[in-house]
Amino acid sequence: MNKIALKTSVIAVALTLASSQIVLAQDDSAKPIEKVVVTGSNIKRVETETATPVQVLRRVDIARLGVNSVREAINSLTSSSGDLSDIGGSNSFASGASSASLRNLGKQSTLVLLNSRRVAPYALADYNEVFTNLDALPFDAIDRIEVLRNGGSAIYGSDAVAGVINIITRSDYQGVTAGGSWDQSVANEQFKTRTAHLTAGFGDYSKDGYNVLANVELFKRDNVIWRDVLDDINPAYGQKFSGVAPGSGQMFGNRGVPSTYSYPGNLIGQGPVAGCGTLNAAGLCMYDRYAHFEAVPKAERVNALVSGTLDLGHGIEAYSELLYSKTSTTYSYAAGTYGSTLSDATWGDPRSNQGRTFGYRFLSPDSPFNTTGAPLELRYRYADAPVGNPNDSDQYRLLAGARGQLGGKWDWDTAAGVMGGASKTRINGSLSDSGFKALVGDYTKTLAGDPNCEANFPGYCQYTAADPNFFNHGYKLGQVNSAAVLRQLFPEQGYDGRITQYFVDGKISGEIGKIGERGIGLALGAELRHEKFKITPTANLASGDIVSYGDVSADASRSTEAAFAEVNLPVTKALELVGAARVDKFPGFQTHVSPKLAARWEVTPALLLRGTFEGGFRAPNLTESAQSTKFAFASGINDPKRCSKAQALATDLRGVANALAATDPNQALLLARADTVEGNECAQGVASIVRNNPNLKPETTRSATVGMVFEPLKGSTVSLDYWRIERKDEIRSKSTDDLLAAEADQPPGVINRAPLSQDKTFSPAEQAKYGVTAGPLLSTTGMFENVSRTKTSGLDLGGNARIDTRYGRLDLGLNATYLLDLKYFSATLNNYGDNLAGRYGYSKMVANLSANLQTGKVNNGLRLVYNSKTALNGDYYDDIYTQAGCASLKWSADECQVKAYERLDYNVSYTGIKNLTLSMYVRNLTNRRPPLDLREFNSGGGGIVPQNYADVEGRMVRVTAEYKFR
Repeated sequence: MNKIALKTSVIAVALTLASSQIVLAQDDSAKPIEKVVVTGSNIKRVETETATPVQVLRRVDIARLGVNSVREAINSLTSSSGDLSDIGGSNSFASGASSASLRNLGKQSTLVLLNSRRVAPYALADYNEVFTNLDALPFDAIDRIEVLRNGGSAIYGSDAVAGVINIITRSDYQGVTAGGSWDQSVANEQFKTRTAHLTAGFGDYSKDGYNVLANVELFKRDNVIWRDVLDDINPAYGQKFSGVAPGSGQMFGNRGVPSTYSYPGNLIGQGPVAGCGTLNAAGLCMYDRYAHFEAVPKAERVNALVSGTLDLGHGIEAYSELLYSKTSTTYSYAAGTYGSTLSDATWGDPRSNQGRTFGYRFLSPDSPFNTTGAPLELRYRYADAPVGNPNDSDQYRLLAGARGQLGGKWDWDTAAGVMGGASKTRINGSLSDSGFKALVGDYTKTLAGDPNCEANFPGYCQYTAADPNFFNHGYKLGQVNSAAVLRQLFPEQGYDGRITQYFVDGKISGEIGKIGERGIGLALGAELRHEKFKITPTANLASGDIVSYGDVSADASRSTEAAFAEVNLPVTKALELVGAARVDKFPGFQTHVSPKLAARWEVTPALLLRGTFEGGFRAPNLTESAQSTKFAFASGINDPKRCSKAQALATDLRGVANALAATDPNQALLLARADTVEGNECAQGVASIVRNNPNLKPETTRSATVGMVFEPLKGSTVSLDYWRIERKDEIRSKSTDDLLAAEADQPPGVINRAPLSQDKTFSPAEQAKYGVTAGPLLSTTGMFENVSRTKTSGLDLGGNARIDTRYGRLDLGLNATYLLDLKYFSATLNNYGDNLAGRYGYSKMVANLSANLQTGKVNNGLRLVYNSKTALNGDYYDDIYTQAGCASLKWSADECQVKAYERLDYNVSYTGIKNLTLSMYVRNLTNRRPPLDLREFNSGGGGIVPQNYADVEGRMVRVTAEYKFR
C-alpha cells in the first residue's frame, strides 16, 4: 500500500470511528472464567503465569512506590538500567525527554507500548537514537504496567530486543475523582514537585452499552540551583579533595569557590578589570558559578487521555482513544567563559564537511587594556549574555477501532490511527563565530611571524591577537553592551523536530482444533505503518556558525508492512508449547523473520517450569539509514602521531621556564604554552561528521530464558528465571580513537588533517626538531555501520505472599535482578572486553523488598531498595580508576569503589473518611546518603559538583489526597 492510500485509509477509519468509545465485552454466561491477553502474546488465556516471564505492577503497587511519573515507576524495576532523563538531559541532542532501558541495552532496544500499541517516538533523536518519551505518557490513568522481561520482536516487531513495557490504562471507570500530590525534601525545600489530576468516567458498559473515560493531569517541578544546597554535600568529598569544609559558604577548594573567569574580567599579572565588585585574597575578580549551576531543571507537563467504548450490537464493539501531552523543560546554566589559555574549540561545519577551530588569544602588548608590555592573559565571563535552554514538546495519538467475535469462536480486533509530535529546543548564550569576529576581533590574525614579538616572546606569538583592539570593538569588555550586540554575538540556536506516523492493524485469534479437550489456539495479524521524521537545525547551526556546537538533521519517510502468527499447542494437560513468528518488511532491507519458541510445563499444581527462545531485531531508524547528517565533536582525543612529540616539546618548554626568574614574564608564557601544546595534541577536540548508511542491516538478537514458578505455601509464589541476550550487527559509528588507532588502514577522507603549514602547535623549527610529519587533526568522516556486539545474562528472582495476621493482611513482595555478565565488543581488541558486572555503573545485584500491612482503613508499608557495590573502573581500557590508578590519586582500595547502598522507604494511606484517600510516602526514611563516589566527583574537573543530587536531597516526603465525588 502506498503512502497516500495508507493515509487515506487511516483517516477514513479514524473519522468513522472517532465518535465511538469502548472496551471488550465478555459473555459471562458463555465464559465463566474470563480469558485475557497478557503482554507477550496475542492469544487470550485463563492463566496469567505464562511461558514468558512478565512482571506486573498493579495500580495499588504503583501507589505504594511513592512515584509521581511514568519514568519514576519504570526506574523502580530491578531490570531497568535507566537512561536519558529530562533532569540530566541538557547535554543531550534530545533534551527535555526521558527514556526507558532494560538490561543495559539502551533506549532503542526497549519497546514502550500504551494499551498494547506503539506511541510515536520523541520528535528529536538523541544523536542517532530514537525513543519513546516517558514524560508524555499518562500516569494517573494507569491501571497496570506489564513488563515483558525478554525479547518480544516475534509479537511486536522492531525494537523489542531487551523487553517490552506495556502501560495499560483504566477502563469501564465510573465517577469523578480529583487528587493531587506534593513532594518536598525535608532537608532542602528547594526540591519540590506538585501534581494534580482529574479523572471522570461516564456510562456503565454492562448496563448502558458505553463508557467514556477522561483524564487530565498536571505536573510541575521547581528548579534547584547548586549554590542553595552546596553546603549539604557529603563532607567526605571535602576531606578527600581538600579545601574549605562545608558550612563556610565555600566548598572544597576549587569546586565550590567562585571562579576567576568572571565579569568584568581579570588580566592575569596585571589585576582585575575596572568595576569588579568581588575580589578574592589574591585580588582577582570572582564570579559565583554555583549560583547558576543547576541540580534539577524546571519542568511543567500536561497529559490528557480520553478513551471510550461503545456496544454496536451483534457482538461488535467500537473503541477510540485520544492521547495528548505537552511538556516543557527549561535548563539554566552559568554564562560562558573566555580564557587566553583555554584549548582551542573544535566543531564541524556542515557546509564544508570539515572541522572548524576557534582559538582563544592573549591580548596584544599594544592593547589599551594591557600595561605589561607582554602578551596578557585574559579571563572573562560573558555575564551579560542571555542564558537558558527551553524545550517544548507536543505529542498526540488518535486511534479508533472495533473488535468482536466470529461465530462465537474467533476474536477479531482492528484499528487505525495517526500519532506524532513536535519538539522545539532553543539554546541561548553560545558564541557566534561570525559575531565574535565582527564584534570582538578576528582571532585568526595573530602575531605569529611578527619580528618584534618573536624576538621577545618566541613560540608564543601565534597565541596572541594581532588586533590591539581585541575586545574593544562592538562588544566592550566589562561594559554595558546593547541588546542588538548581544543578539549578534549570542544568537539563539537549536532544533525543530516533527514526527508523524499512520497505521492500520488487525488480528484474529481463536481455536483451530483440539488435543483431547484442550483447544489449540491460533492468532494471525498484520500491520501497515507509514512514518515521516524531520529534524531541522536553526540556520546558524546548519552553517556551522555556533562555536563548539554540532548539528543533527534528518528528513526522511518510509512505509513498512508486517504479518505475524502465533500458535498455542497444549500437548498434554500439563505441557504447553508456543510458537510465534513475525515477518517485517522495511524499505531497503531484506524481509526479516523473528521467530519464537516457548514451553510451559506444570509439573505439579505447585511447580511450573518454563522456557523461551526468540530471535529479535531492531531496524535502522530514519536517522541512521535514510538521509541524515550529524556533526559533533569528540573531546579528549590523543593524537597517536603528534601527542608524544607535543609532550616532549612541553617538557622542554617547562625546563626553559623553570630556569627563568619568577618575575620574568616569559616564564608564565612558556608554562602556559606547555599546557596548551599538550592539550592541543593529547586531549584535543576533533570534529566528527557521521552520515546515514543506506546499506545498513538490522541489529539482530538471540535471547533465551529458562525458569520456574512455584508455590511453597498457599497464597505465596516464588519465581526464578535465567535470561541471556546476545546482540550483533549493532549500529554504531566507529569512534575517533578506533579510527586513529588504524589510521594507515583508513581510506582517504576518513581522517582529515591540516597541512603542516597551518600547524598552530609546532613552529617549523620545532617540527624538524621533534620529527613532526603529520599535520594537526581537523575531523573524522564516517557513516553508521554494523560494527558492534553485546552479550549479557543474569537471574531474575520474584516472590509474593499474602499472610493473614491478627492485625490484618500482610503483603510481602520481592524482586531482584542479578547480573551475571555484560560484555561489549571492542573493535580495537577484535573481541569482547571485560565483564562489566560489578564494574562502575553496573551493580551485580539490584533488589526491592516490600511489606504492606492492611489494618482496617489504614495501610502501612515498608520498601527496601538495594544496590550492590561496584568498582570504580569500567572496561579494559579504563586504567584511571583501577586499583593502581586509584593509588596514584592517593585513594585507598576502600575508596576505589562505590559501596553497596540500601534505602528504606515508608508509605501509609488512610481511607476512613468517606470517598477520601489520604496518603504519605517517605522516601529515604533513615535519611541515608548515597555512598561516596569519588569518580563521579573527580570527573567534573575544576568546577562541577556531583550530579547525584540525591546526596543533598535527603529524605523526601510526598503527601497525596484523592477524593471520589461519586
